[in-house]
Amino acid sequence: MSNTIHGKANFAFLSQPDRGFGKEEYSVTLELPKEKAQEHIKIIQGVISKEIAEEHKLRPGTQQLKRAPLPYKENGDVVTFKLHSKFKPKLWDKDQKELAPDISIWKNSVLWANYKLQGYNKSIGIGCTIYLGDVQIDTLVQGNNSSDGSCPFPNRENKQEATI
Repeated sequence: MSNTIHGKANFAFLSQPDRGFGKEEYSVTLELPKEKAQEHIKIIQGVISKEIAEEHKLRPGTQQLKRAPLPYKENGDVVTFKLHSKFKPKLWDKDQKELAPDISIWKNSVLWANYKLQGYNKSIGIGCTIYLGDVQIDTLVQGNNSSDGSCPFPNRENKQEATI
């Protein structure tokens, strides 16, 4: 089942993959107001609850189960969700046109992202992963990820501020 989430990007590796920590993946950390995050939190907790129920069926009598870190963090009135994928997502603009491959999506872009949830029971504990699907950009903040020696910072005079 695919879900859709709308928020402001804190970290965006959508145009190019993040090659840190010895792996390569596309990801985005989305910031949502707490009230809008509740529906997504409820769905994630439901997936985790199913994994817990399965473990109790396999090992009856188990009291305390180890929990993995959640794929979201609550910080006061804001909740951040971490979505990721090994595959490059299709990127669309708000007019439903595919984004050119040379466009670099940066922090503070406001976007919609499709996602799928996958529960797991591993050595780190029982948890849930949010897999990133296609992305539609509402408000684009772009930059330059080129390695040709040009300045990697946006022109500060033309910077657009994203608002939610």
